[in-house]
Amino acid sequence: MGRLSFLTRLFGGGGGRGAQSPDGGIYIRVRCNACGEVIQTRVNPSSELSALDEGEGEGYFVRKVLVGQKCFRPVEVRLRYSDLHGREVSREVLGGTSVE
Repeated sequence: MGRLSFLTRLFGGGGGRGAQSPDGGIYIRVRCNACGEVIQTRVNPSSELSALDEGEGEGYFVRKVLVGQKCFRPVEVRLRYSDLHGREVSREVLGGTSVE
């Protein structure tokens, strides 16, 4: 069980929605609507989050377009955070569904 728990921590499992991993990244998993493949990506809060514009309120956002290895259809993920610590405010997934 030691190896499994290490891999779970390494790849961000079990942390809940928007939880940061020990390496400081935020891991996001989505399932492609077309083929069912689960695709994982990492958000680096210190370099990938952008501040929201004045009219949109306070906080940060990131947009990622993910492509798996089965069908090559894009899955777009739009995330909003309240701060740079990864406190997720909203999540929108186009072309797929979020996997927790």
